[in-house]
Amino acid sequence: MGDRGGLLDPLFHNMPLWLLGLAWFGVCLLAREAGVQLYRWRKARNPAIGENSIAAQAHIVAAIFGLLAFVIGLTFSIALERFDTRRGLVIEEANAISTAYLRSSLLDDPNRSLMQKTLRDYAQTRIAPEGIWDEQAEAQMKLSLALRTQLWDQTRTAVFPVRETDMASYFLETINEVLNVGTRRQVAARAHIPTRIMDVLFLYIAVAASVLGYMLGDQPGGNREATAVLLFLFSMMIITIVDLDRPQAGALQVPQVAMEELVATLQRDAPPAAARPPP
Repeated sequence: MGDRGGLLDPLFHNMPLWLLGLAWFGVCLLAREAGVQLYRWRKARNPAIGENSIAAQAHIVAAIFGLLAFVIGLTFSIALERFDTRRGLVIEEANAISTAYLRSSLLDDPNRSLMQKTLRDYAQTRIAPEGIWDEQAEAQMKLSLALRTQLWDQTRTAVFPVRETDMASYFLETINEVLNVGTRRQVAARAHIPTRIMDVLFLYIAVAASVLGYMLGDQPGGNREATAVLLFLFSMMIITIVDLDRPQAGALQVPQVAMEELVATLQRDAPPAAARPPP
């Protein structure tokens, strides 16, 4: 599970991504300007400071931003791997519930009807449990856990009379898979990049921006525009990482097609509701 309690944890999980991106790009620009002002202050006190080798400065800046690119790439790979894990678990859980539903049709009534209804209700609660945990998501998860307990109780009742048969073994294996995948998906939904890593990454890019401004100093040309574009690109990559770490709250959402199609299929298979008697 992702580490919580980092310095910028509220920003990573609560602030809108577009606002977080703009705020951080502004911080990078301010850090760059702070570096420029530090250079000018030192040059005013020591005019010989501007005689440093431009080639040496280029090597220093290249090393700093090369390491930054490596750290961003590593963090991006972690976020992408966790996103792919969440996406794969949706398909895996949909297949497990579908298999359990089909095998439950081999049971006798009333066990068959009860278990299929529970599986239909349970599948409905498994649509998009990933993402930021608000009150609605917590309520949905509590209902899912209650249905999971109910599903196991109904399974035990259904297979107990035939517990020594192969059918009981196959059916128990299927239900266990449904419960296990549900637990793994629940854990994966709350697994985030440790926020201390993100704290260090944000701090590093701020320091790198200030060093960049210091190295450029008051050199003429379009350095400000070029460095602004560079800092914008780095900020955009970090926001993409944060977006991947918010699987249902940003532009990059975990696809729920497999679970939605399963729910639609199970609802079509549901028996029609009993008609109410006339008043």
